[in-house]
Parts: sequence; C-alpha cells; structure tokens
Amino acid sequence: MPKQEEKTYGWLLAVVLVLALLAGYYALKETQKAKPQTVTAAKEITLRVVPVKAEDVDIQKSYIGYVTPINEVSVLPYINGFLDKIMVSGGQDVSQGETLVVIKQDEYKANMDAARASVIQAEANFANAKSYYDRIKKAGAKAVSKTEVDSAKASYLSSQAAVAQAKANFALAKVNYDYTEIQAPVNGTVGEVSLTKGDYVSPGGQALFKIIQYNPIRVVFSITDKDYLDELAQGKLFAQDEIRLRLSNGNIYAKPGQYRYVDNEIDRQTNSIAVYADFENEDKTLVANAYVDVLLNKTYKNGVLVRQNYVSREADGNYVYVVNGSQLSKVKVDIVAPVKNDYLLKNNFKRGDYLVIDKVSKMSPDQKIRIEIVGGEKK
Repeated sequence: MPKQEEKTYGWLLAVVLVLALLAGYYALKETQKAKPQTVTAAKEITLRVVPVKAEDVDIQKSYIGYVTPINEVSVLPYINGFLDKIMVSGGQDVSQGETLVVIKQDEYKANMDAARASVIQAEANFANAKSYYDRIKKAGAKAVSKTEVDSAKASYLSSQAAVAQAKANFALAKVNYDYTEIQAPVNGTVGEVSLTKGDYVSPGGQALFKIIQYNPIRVVFSITDKDYLDELAQGKLFAQDEIRLRLSNGNIYAKPGQYRYVDNEIDRQTNSIAVYADFENEDKTLVANAYVDVLLNKTYKNGVLVRQNYVSREADGNYVYVVNGSQLSKVKVDIVAPVKNDYLLKNNFKRGDYLVIDKVSKMSPDQKIRIEIVGGEKK
C-alpha cells in the first residue's frame, strides 16, 4: 500500500474512534438521566436514656442573716431630778413594770400635795357658789334683781371651771410624781449601767441604760426577688419551709424559727427583700447583732432531679432532650433550684418520656433512633 494511502487510512481510523467515544459518552449520560437516583437511608443511632422520675425532693437554701431584738428600749427619765435609788445593774433580767431607778421625790410629792389641796379648796368654793346660785334662782325676779342673778351664775360657772383646772393640775403633779419611779417598759436584759446616786438626769440627757428583749428574738435575712416570686407561687409564704440557723461555731441552733413577715419593698441595689423570723431564745444563745446562716429546708412535691450536664443552658431558656416512643424532642424546662450536682425541674414531662443523657447533635427528621435504657436493655 502506498504511503499516502496508509496515512489517509490512519486519519480516518482516528476520526472513527473519536466519534465512537463521543457517542458512547452521550449514550451513558442519557442512561443516567433516565435511571432513578438511589437515596441512602439514614443510619440508625443509639441514644442512652433514663426514665423521667417524679418525686418529692428536699432541698436546703442558705442565706446570711443577723440577730436583732423584737423590742429594744433606751430608758430615759421623763422629768428632771437627782437620782435617789438605783435598783438595777448591768446584765440583770427585768420584767415589765419592775421599778429600776427612783428620782428624788420630795419636790414632786410636795407639788402633788399642793395640787391636791387646791382641788379641795376649789371644790369648796364651787359648793358655796352653787348653793348661792340655787337660792337666787328660787327667790324669783321680785326678790332679787337680774344683775344679782347674773352675778351668781357667773360665780357658779367660774368656780366650776376652777375645780376642773385644779383637778388637771393635780393629775399633772401626780404624773410627775409617778415618773420619779422609772420602771421597765418591756421584759428583757439590761445593758451597761453606769449610774451613781445623786446624778442629775433629765429627758434631754443621755439614756440611763438600754433594755433588750432576748426571748423571743428576731432574725432578719434577705432573699432574691426570684426566690420571693417562687415562694409566692407555692402559695402562702414559707408555709412549707423549716427555718433553721447555723451559728458562727458551725453548730445548728436547736430550735426552728417561725416566719413573721416580709418587708414591703425590694432593695434596689441588691434586688432582694428582707424576711423576718422569730426564735425562742431562753438561754440567750442568740445575741443581738450576731451574724448567722439561715437555712431554709423545703420539700418540693412532684419534682424531677436531673444532672446539670444533661440540661442545655441557652439564651432563650433551658432545654433537655427526651424520647417518647421513637420520637426525639427538645423540651424547654423550668429549673426550680440547683441541688448539689443536679437541677430540680418542674415536672412538665409527659407519660412515657425518657431523658436523653448523651450529647445530641442536629439530626434529620427521618433519623431512626434506638434507645438504650441505662441499667436496662436497648429498644
């Protein structure tokens, strides 16, 4: 075969091969278009779960409080005078109405006696004026002039007023005399007493001493505005709470306290509100102005305890994952209080819910799930 023919034949063969390859390629593309796509099924995953268990949970909250007397009185004299008797000493327990100090009484007794005499004199004058006025009225207009009648009446009324004034002066004198004896206004314990017979005292001077009521005694502590609202949601404030105290030496005070009331406003700086509770204090273990830890023991009914790391804290709330049947759900939860390593949640769960304890990433809607109950079997 001539060389020119061989060359021409080679070119034709190459063209045929290229055309054959192109035809095969386009045929394959058309086949793929016509053939339906195969979707790979989502792989089944296993999630570890625990049953949601509702229970009554005892929790304890701690607050810093301080001890304050229910009644605290700085004793001052009501009158001026020199001390005559001092019948009290520092640290003494006194009862309401007990005489503690006597101011020299001579002057005040004399004033009272003089006021009493004035009453007697005024009453005698009044009796005479009344008798004369009664006779004038009976005499009639022909026997006495109108001027005499008017004069007798004026004398009668004046003497009547004098009796009232004299009695008022006597009452005041007696009050001042009674104030010469300074009595305990409340039951309590007397503080420092540094008085000496002959000291001059007056209402404008310093207090003679202070009396503090120690039994019962009051403890004040503050709770957050959130805790306050949570308490209100439970019903009556602190109705289910046991209020105990931990002293500075670490001991728990023997007797529980009794809730009295809360303050009438929130502290703006701390967003807290003061709570007042009273405690029996016969042995004076609780001393005024001492700091204590206030322990509130509360039983929450129908709560759910969940490990803190099972709860997802997000910007719009707190969530857990639950499985019910074969359905995985992200559920918003309400945290009542932390309890050691757990959270106490309100029981807003449904019957048959299981709590997922594994980390859950985003899954497709048709994701197949198998659960493994911790301590149980796979389902």
